[in-house]
Amino acid sequence: MVVEATGSPRGLAEALRLAEPRGTVVMKSTFHEAARFDTAKLVVDEITLLGSRCGNFAMALDLLRGKKVRVQELVSKTFPLDAGLDAFEYLDQNSCLKVLLAPRPAA
Repeated sequence: MVVEATGSPRGLAEALRLAEPRGTVVMKSTFHEAARFDTAKLVVDEITLLGSRCGNFAMALDLLRGKKVRVQELVSKTFPLDAGLDAFEYLDQNSCLKVLLAPRPAA
Protein backbone atom coordinates (compact mmCIF):
# COMPACT_ATOMS: atom_id res chain seq x y z
CA MET A 1 0.00 0.00 0.00
CA VAL A 2 1.22 3.47 -0.90
CA VAL A 3 -0.42 6.56 0.60
CA GLU A 4 -0.18 9.61 -1.66
CA ALA A 5 -0.46 12.85 0.33
CA THR A 6 1.92 15.16 -1.50
CA GLY A 7 -0.62 17.62 -2.87
CA SER A 8 1.07 17.32 -6.26
CA PRO A 9 0.14 15.42 -9.43
CA ARG A 10 3.79 14.32 -9.58
CA GLY A 11 3.26 12.66 -6.21
CA LEU A 12 0.44 10.56 -7.63
CA ALA A 13 2.63 9.43 -10.53
CA GLU A 14 5.38 8.53 -8.05
CA ALA A 15 2.95 6.65 -5.80
CA LEU A 16 1.76 4.60 -8.78
CA ARG A 17 5.37 3.88 -9.73
CA LEU A 18 6.12 2.67 -6.19
CA ALA A 19 3.06 0.43 -5.92
CA GLU A 20 3.76 -3.26 -6.34
CA PRO A 21 1.53 -5.49 -8.50
CA ARG A 22 -1.93 -5.94 -6.94
CA GLY A 23 -1.11 -3.15 -4.51
CA THR A 24 -3.22 -0.19 -3.50
CA VAL A 25 -2.56 3.53 -3.82
CA VAL A 26 -4.60 5.57 -1.34
CA MET A 27 -4.93 9.08 -2.74
CA LYS A 28 -5.31 11.75 -0.05
CA SER A 29 -4.41 14.76 -2.20
CA THR A 30 -6.59 17.03 -4.22
CA PHE A 31 -4.93 19.08 -6.96
CA HIS A 32 -5.64 22.44 -8.55
CA GLU A 33 -4.62 21.13 -11.96
CA ALA A 34 -5.48 17.84 -13.65
CA ALA A 35 -3.38 14.82 -12.72
CA ARG A 36 -2.07 12.98 -15.77
CA PHE A 37 -0.70 9.46 -15.47
CA ASP A 38 -0.36 6.28 -17.49
CA THR A 39 -3.40 4.10 -16.73
CA ALA A 40 -1.57 1.03 -18.04
CA LYS A 41 0.07 0.62 -14.60
CA LEU A 42 -3.39 0.29 -13.04
CA VAL A 43 -4.46 -2.34 -15.57
CA VAL A 44 -1.29 -4.36 -16.10
CA ASP A 45 -0.26 -4.49 -12.43
CA GLU A 46 -3.88 -4.60 -11.17
CA ILE A 47 -3.32 -1.55 -8.94
CA THR A 48 -6.28 -0.32 -6.92
CA LEU A 49 -6.53 3.49 -6.76
CA LEU A 50 -8.60 4.51 -3.76
CA GLY A 51 -9.64 8.07 -3.03
CA SER A 52 -9.75 9.01 0.65
CA ARG A 53 -10.65 12.48 1.83
CA CYS A 54 -10.99 12.18 5.61
CA GLY A 55 -10.83 9.40 8.10
CA ASN A 56 -11.52 8.43 11.66
CA PHE A 57 -9.38 10.92 13.58
CA ALA A 58 -9.91 9.23 16.96
CA MET A 59 -8.62 5.93 15.58
CA ALA A 60 -5.69 7.66 13.88
CA LEU A 61 -4.72 9.41 17.11
CA ASP A 62 -4.91 6.12 19.01
CA LEU A 63 -2.62 4.48 16.45
CA LEU A 64 -0.15 7.36 16.73
CA ARG A 65 -0.26 7.33 20.55
CA GLY A 66 0.32 3.57 20.55
CA LYS A 67 3.26 4.02 18.16
CA LYS A 68 1.64 1.61 15.71
CA VAL A 69 2.34 3.95 12.82
CA ARG A 70 5.97 4.88 12.17
CA VAL A 71 5.64 8.46 10.97
CA GLN A 72 9.15 9.78 11.64
CA GLU A 73 10.67 7.66 8.88
CA LEU A 74 8.28 9.32 6.41
CA VAL A 75 9.92 12.72 7.02
CA SER A 76 12.84 13.29 4.69
CA LYS A 77 13.98 16.61 6.14
CA THR A 78 12.86 19.30 8.59
CA PHE A 79 13.38 22.99 7.87
CA PRO A 80 12.85 25.99 10.17
CA LEU A 81 9.71 28.01 9.43
CA ASP A 82 11.68 30.89 7.98
CA ALA A 83 13.29 28.53 5.43
CA GLY A 84 10.03 27.63 3.71
CA LEU A 85 11.35 28.58 0.27
CA ASP A 86 14.40 26.38 0.83
CA ALA A 87 12.05 23.51 1.71
CA PHE A 88 10.19 23.93 -1.58
CA GLU A 89 13.48 23.99 -3.49
CA TYR A 90 14.53 20.80 -1.68
CA LEU A 91 11.25 19.13 -2.64
CA ASP A 92 11.75 20.14 -6.25
CA GLN A 93 15.30 18.76 -6.43
CA ASN A 94 15.02 15.59 -4.33
CA SER A 95 12.94 12.45 -4.22
CA CYS A 96 11.39 12.48 -0.79
CA LEU A 97 8.19 11.65 1.03
CA LYS A 98 7.55 14.60 3.33
CA VAL A 99 9.30 17.79 4.35
CA LEU A 100 8.33 19.52 7.59
CA LEU A 101 8.50 23.14 8.62
CA ALA A 102 9.10 23.62 12.35
CA PRO A 103 9.61 26.63 14.59
CA ARG A 104 13.10 27.22 15.87
CA PRO A 105 13.60 26.20 19.52
CA ALA A 106 13.28 29.07 22.00
CA ALA A 107 16.61 30.65 22.91
